[in-house]
Amino acid sequence: MNKFLNRLSTLLLMLMAVIPMVHLVMYSFSLSADQRLPVFLIVAVLFCWLMFSFWRFSLPGILVCLALAILFYHGRSEILSAQFEDIANRMAVAYYNRFVSSGYVYSGTELSHTEAMLFVGFVLSALMGLTLNSREDRIFLPLLISLPIVFLCLLVYGQMPGWVMLCLSAFVFLLLSTGRINSPEGNTGKSFLLLFLPVALLLSSILLFKNPGNYNYEEQKLSLVELAQGITKEFTASLREDAGSSSVNVRLPQSSEGDDSFALGNDLLNVSGSTLDISNTPELSSLKQVILYATSSQSGHFYLRSRSYGSYTGAGWGQAPDYPGEHVPAFSAQAIAASQSSVQGEMDISLAFADSSLMYVPYYCTQDYDSESGISGGESSYSLTFFSYASDYASLSLPTELRDMELSYRQFVYANYLSLPDSSRSALQELASQNSLSGDNVFETISLVAEFVRSRCPYNINTQPYPSEDYALYFLTQATEGYCVHFATAATALYRALGLPARMVAGYAFEAEAGVSSEVLGENAHAWTEVYIDGLGWLPVEVTPGSYEGPALGGLDEESEEQPALPSPGNQDSAQVNDGLPGPSDSDKASNSSSENISWSPSPLLIVIAAVFFLFLSGFLRYRLKLSLWRRSLSSGKNKAAISVWRCAKRICSYGASMPEEIKAAAQKAFYGRGLDSREELEPGLEQLEIIREKTYASLPWYKKLKFRFYDGLK
Repeated sequence: MNKFLNRLSTLLLMLMAVIPMVHLVMYSFSLSADQRLPVFLIVAVLFCWLMFSFWRFSLPGILVCLALAILFYHGRSEILSAQFEDIANRMAVAYYNRFVSSGYVYSGTELSHTEAMLFVGFVLSALMGLTLNSREDRIFLPLLISLPIVFLCLLVYGQMPGWVMLCLSAFVFLLLSTGRINSPEGNTGKSFLLLFLPVALLLSSILLFKNPGNYNYEEQKLSLVELAQGITKEFTASLREDAGSSSVNVRLPQSSEGDDSFALGNDLLNVSGSTLDISNTPELSSLKQVILYATSSQSGHFYLRSRSYGSYTGAGWGQAPDYPGEHVPAFSAQAIAASQSSVQGEMDISLAFADSSLMYVPYYCTQDYDSESGISGGESSYSLTFFSYASDYASLSLPTELRDMELSYRQFVYANYLSLPDSSRSALQELASQNSLSGDNVFETISLVAEFVRSRCPYNINTQPYPSEDYALYFLTQATEGYCVHFATAATALYRALGLPARMVAGYAFEAEAGVSSEVLGENAHAWTEVYIDGLGWLPVEVTPGSYEGPALGGLDEESEEQPALPSPGNQDSAQVNDGLPGPSDSDKASNSSSENISWSPSPLLIVIAAVFFLFLSGFLRYRLKLSLWRRSLSSGKNKAAISVWRCAKRICSYGASMPEEIKAAAQKAFYGRGLDSREELEPGLEQLEIIREKTYASLPWYKKLKFRFYDGLK
């Protein structure tokens, strides 16, 4: 029986190691594979388990696995060579961007790596099967194989899915706990099964409350020096009764030099250089001042984007760090431009009192950004090409040459557009939970948040400063009025608390008639939110009530129940139909991603249920097997039956019973003497066995009765 349990525990260890490691490699380097890959990996693990668990020597299994690997590689050498070359390039780019921060982009040609990942999984399965069945040291070699892979993936990406962490943690703990020697008749398998359920329950409980997908990696202390400096700052601030102004988790804004006189229209939003202050009363003196003139080839409502802000300070916004690459492509505009459903338009812009160091750009303009916050200007008049879009975003995809660049930029986005003060994050997450703002999918989540923010309180441009150091939290919990900056600040912070990268955007919103020069006034200054979608880029969302109304020229299909419309370069009902936009989260990636990408990520709760079911099933099978062996031993030769009766009585005696003399005498005669004369000599021993069995069972507490009856297979 021990041999069976040892083999079963080896199979489970192989499954807990191989499948999560393959998935972790794919997750860390943005690889993709067919949905059937998990099934293929399970088959590979089972095959290697059979090769190394049922032969006394490991050499036959090594030869068979080696021959099969060579045949597989030889039969699909061209596909595997291309996929491995692409994987190597992706790894090189990932490490280069991680440690050099040059923004280097690799344009890969392979869209699927199924065969390569299956080959890697088969090799890992063979190595795990060989080392876990080792009779000398079954701990060091499996860890030598698995831990470097895990550490390298964490080094380049910095995080892993929750279920991968659960499986690998359980693998390491159970491997270390079950012993170094794996002898055929040892207790390795029994120890494994006894530890399996509590370990799975403990790790699942931890992941339910501390899932890696909810960690804010940007806010973690990078060194002991930074930690000490942060504590010192907080302590000093508390002595000055000004603790809120020196939060170590907030990246403070940096004002730009030589930018003291900004646009009149932006003074309405308290914009100064690279900061946006929301703690002061809006400047209303320049409401009727002409800021710029815009002439469009299409009629409708337009959003002219000037700057974006990524660093939330509680009472204002500062710009996020610049992307280390040479430029930032307008990914969403490029995807829309490549769509057959898009309509091209032209817009001429002439600046009056606007800041000429910036360009004011309509959505969706394909011009690249030369800085993270916007596009540098320099000319007082210029023309731009934009695209409007009247379909849903699920059908969009980036051009092939931009996909790898987007993967590189995505890492920058998640590192810089999810940060919030710790107190704000926890309070906003609790608020989102109380109001059920997490939908069944990302589209619904964005819609729920946008609608919640819009309906929070009335709009009032004369709103006075809030008596708070955290405007987003105050607006969502206590405010009775607010203007566009307040609404956009609250929505941006709430999106970040839910794991969606978001940023504040300032610009102008106005109505235009085709071919007619439109005056954009100071009163058209506006603020809104942009949310990032994996594989697509930044898309705007209007969260201020009472904005513009009218038929949408671009954005999502307004009749779609799951995908709400967004601000577009053309006509837009930003108050009624702008419920949000699709975006990424830790559990739901962009809908425009390739359908071939792996989405197989079981939840911790599902793993616990499967573990409980497997534990009970294995216990029941063990009970039936042991009962069958007991009956077979009684029906065999009389001497062997006498020894079996003695072994059974010995297990019962471990619960406190005394060994009957009839059983002891029969066993001694069968083992040391000339043997029993007939089967009738067994009858007294069997009767005494039944007596001590019944008495012992009746005297045990209920929890020991279960173990006595089912685990030991005696009752």
